[in-house]
Amino acid sequence: MYKIQKTLPNKGNKFYNNGDNGGYSWCITGKPTVDGLNVLCNCVGWACGRFNEIYSIETGYQGMKYKELCCNAENFANKARSIGLEVRQEPTNGGIMVWEGKGNLAGHVAVVEKVIDGNTILTSESGYNHFAFENHTRTNDNGRWGLTSNYPYLGCIVNPSNPKPEDEPQPTPTDYPFEGIVKKGSPLYNESGYRYPNGASCDRDVTVEGELNGRYKVYGSTFNPHIVYVDKGNVTKKGSGYPFPAIIKKGSPLYNENGSRYPSSCQADRKVTVEGEVNGRYKIYGETFNPHVVYCDKSSIVR
Repeated sequence: MYKIQKTLPNKGNKFYNNGDNGGYSWCITGKPTVDGLNVLCNCVGWACGRFNEIYSIETGYQGMKYKELCCNAENFANKARSIGLEVRQEPTNGGIMVWEGKGNLAGHVAVVEKVIDGNTILTSESGYNHFAFENHTRTNDNGRWGLTSNYPYLGCIVNPSNPKPEDEPQPTPTDYPFEGIVKKGSPLYNESGYRYPNGASCDRDVTVEGELNGRYKVYGSTFNPHIVYVDKGNVTKKGSGYPFPAIIKKGSPLYNENGSRYPSSCQADRKVTVEGEVNGRYKIYGETFNPHVVYCDKSSIVR
């Protein structure tokens, strides 16, 4: 598997230097010329070099297998066919996208670093007299994979090594803080591990701030002290399933934010939006309620 290219290659890389600079490429010297990568800036020099570099990585081939891909950009598709390469309409990993240039425009080529989905790709590109290297996320909403009407799309040259990009390492999300719920009856501890006489009297909303000695450090506005420690198995991380539409059943008790029950219950089955949960009850929005935002027992809600 090849790594997705997101920076300029190292100086001296033979796939991006021509014979004048000790490299493999037959492509012309770019403009402006990049020190140690002399076929750049040029979309042709980049596409030829990267296509062959990926082929070499995937197959172990030593050198540049397809040096002939060094013509004007718009002629890449025909050149590829002439040397036995396949050209498809849909982009393929490690392939070369080809655009024709209208009038005196020379066309453009770019390498597909990754097919993200049927309408989205990540490319690596260079531009003669413009830039040495860039990545672009391209969609085909305009039928030309993002280029203007001066550049009709001709197809994608398939890399015969059938390459697959490596999964990119994902940034590790910050584990803390996160919002959670401490279950009713959970034992509560202090920093030294001493257990408080009373546990959680009901499900409680908390912020998990970290961990200590195998327990979560949690902040809860209803706890005294506000910072306590709880066994990890007694904390449920809040999900992202809100909001969702639902029905509250006739006769359901209604509460305010502080947990005090309103005198009247729900007079009929009502359509509501469940916006979240607080201290073991759903926070709901209903047009017919006054105030519109109230709280109810979870058992009162039907999805």
